[in-house]
Amino acid sequence: MLDFHSFETFDPNGPGLGNLFGQVSPFEALGIWPSGDFRLAPGDGAVPAAGYYLGVAFALVLFLYGLVGLWRRRESAILAGVGAAALAYAAARVGGTPYTAAKAIEIASPLVALTILLPLLGPPRRESQPVVDKSASRRSGRTTAIGLFVGAAGLCSLLALANAPVGPTSYSSKLSDYRKAVGAGPTLVLASPQLLEEEHGEPFLAWEMRGGRVCINSTDDPKVPPGVRFVVFEAETGWTLKKVHPLPGKTPCPLVAERQARQGPAR
Repeated sequence: MLDFHSFETFDPNGPGLGNLFGQVSPFEALGIWPSGDFRLAPGDGAVPAAGYYLGVAFALVLFLYGLVGLWRRRESAILAGVGAAALAYAAARVGGTPYTAAKAIEIASPLVALTILLPLLGPPRRESQPVVDKSASRRSGRTTAIGLFVGAAGLCSLLALANAPVGPTSYSSKLSDYRKAVGAGPTLVLASPQLLEEEHGEPFLAWEMRGGRVCINSTDDPKVPPGVRFVVFEAETGWTLKKVHPLPGKTPCPLVAERQARQGPAR
């Protein structure tokens, strides 16, 4: 447990991102987030930002309706679970890392779905005092709301599954070791077009080599920019580090700062 506690994604004083780009929106717990990559902000994917906001607004209304319904039904166990999940997320967001906050959102998701759906399914039936909903319009509204929510949340889940994986299909700890070896660099990383274009490899490689100046190019364009002192490339034996004589001139490689990477884009 002590070794696991020191893992960098759980260290509030470190980057704490893992494979994330920044903080994950807590609204993702509502279940409607039309993106193939849960790490993206609204509008960064194929769906316009308006699609995210409409889905969040619809699910949020259902969630608030569900909270009122559970309160009236005295479903104290579910309400206590929702409250505990909210406190866990707040603690992770304030005193933890983006990675732990994302885990708290993941834990809250099934409780949020239960809060939304249970009141919509109708009042609880009791043998001694059965409750009958006599309003046909109310039943129809509930049925419509259930169908829209389940359909939208289901499509979002299928979209995420269809776009998996959200990172490289293989992982090597060598990149982390090379990050310590190259220091501030500048460093050129050469990766296959498949890794960069199909497997979202560029942000992954930038994160693994964070803390210094990093250029990331395709193996189809292996030209070494000025100022580069190290080249990391894929060989048959895996990622390989090579030290090169820097060419004269100012390096174009941008600085991948740890603090900036930890904060991530505004959500």
